[in-house]
Amino acid sequence: METKIQKTLHHWFPEAFKQTDELMTTDYLVLHRFAEYTRKLISDNCEGQKEPFRIIFLLYSNGTLFEKNAIENEFLIVLASEENSMTLKQHLELMPEGLRMVYLKTIIGN
Repeated sequence: METKIQKTLHHWFPEAFKQTDELMTTDYLVLHRFAEYTRKLISDNCEGQKEPFRIIFLLYSNGTLFEKNAIENEFLIVLASEENSMTLKQHLELMPEGLRMVYLKTIIGN
């Protein structure tokens, strides 16, 4: 049974999951793959770079504690893992304001 995170991300971003062979049965796997997809959108300077962050913010702000934890631990951590001073400003500008503080908290906490 698909969760809210899985349904939402598969619905809005089917291209993010087309080239994966593994079965993504958990929110953590789906969010990790989606973070990699988002990172690729940013590095390729594709149009629509803000859309993944808007959807993640909606999921985060309406999510349960489990969903928020999954988003922080798998989506935001993957983005933050390669963060540097040159990319931080760019990433923060792509995010809705409410997600920025969560992202900075994730960076500081890790």
